Amino acid sequence: MTRETLYQRATAEMREITHDLLELSEATSSFTSPPDEVWKDEASTRFLLGGLGYPSSPITPLDNRKNAWLARSAQDFNIELAATEVLYERLQPFIDSMIEAAYAETRNFSEAKAEWIRENAHLLPVVMHAVGIFSKQALSNRIGSVSDTKISRPASERFEAFISEVGPEAIATPEQTRERIKTTTEGIVRDLVGRLLLEEFVASSLTEMGVPFKRESEYASLPGVVYDFRADFVIPDEHEPLAFVEVRKSSARHSSLYAKDKMFSAINWKGRHEHCLGIIVVDGFWSETSLDVMSRVFDYVVPIGRAGEVAKAIRRYLDGDKSVLQWLIGFRIERYTGS
Repeated sequence: MTRETLYQRATAEMREITHDLLELSEATSSFTSPPDEVWKDEASTRFLLGGLGYPSSPITPLDNRKNAWLARSAQDFNIELAATEVLYERLQPFIDSMIEAAYAETRNFSEAKAEWIRENAHLLPVVMHAVGIFSKQALSNRIGSVSDTKISRPASERFEAFISEVGPEAIATPEQTRERIKTTTEGIVRDLVGRLLLEEFVASSLTEMGVPFKRESEYASLPGVVYDFRADFVIPDEHEPLAFVEVRKSSARHSSLYAKDKMFSAINWKGRHEHCLGIIVVDGFWSETSLDVMSRVFDYVVPIGRAGEVAKAIRRYLDGDKSVLQWLIGFRIERYTGS
């Protein structure tokens, strides 16, 4: 079995899912109007119906797929739902293989020696759930600082001792561990949706249109009137920015707070760079008030499913189409010198 970690596999799968969703977005006018031929493809059907809340398995029969879409067409397509359902489905065989390997190689943890634990750090999620450790904090308190990429010799020895203390009667069955590990998988999926899916969707859209950009991790800061900070994307760079893109997922409890935070960032940057496009790509729940207020500061406030369209607008702006710019913000701070 590969020593690939669960997080690494999930990341690779999410990148593929992002690519597939980008192509599907293009083919369905940003998930609004799927052509009839799309329903013949099972993978596309899982994404489309999953984005409206249908379970990905079992797959809806071919002759009812278009009707199923129409039945929930009043709902907004949720790209997170679409990706999450498929990601869980793709990860399960990998998780099953991890569980099978761990139980077979240790004879149901009766022979889980320190050396084996150290050499199989990638199986850490299986080991911890099998022996009754259900959180990173509990793991740290009992074993010390470990990860699924590295377990030190002292930590592996503590782990062996703990497994012996637990005893064979308290070791979970493979089926129980399969159920328990869902909490770890859910945490990974939430992280990847927020950190990878949404930003990768935007990055792929920009790349597709030949828009040069730097991501947050690739530059020091974007100068502003009040403070220097980093946007999720700056185009083409932080020295002569022509556009910045923020990507934000919200919830019913936080949309107002997020809107105020992002608005101030936009004012800060657009006030310093007068002809710089300000764009926010949103997902999740946003109140109508929050969206309306942000639209008076950002040039474009768009849902994640329409990232491809805004990438085209940025491309036109870089090519000289000034009509793309919507707002100019005059904002300066000067020291008072007296009259």
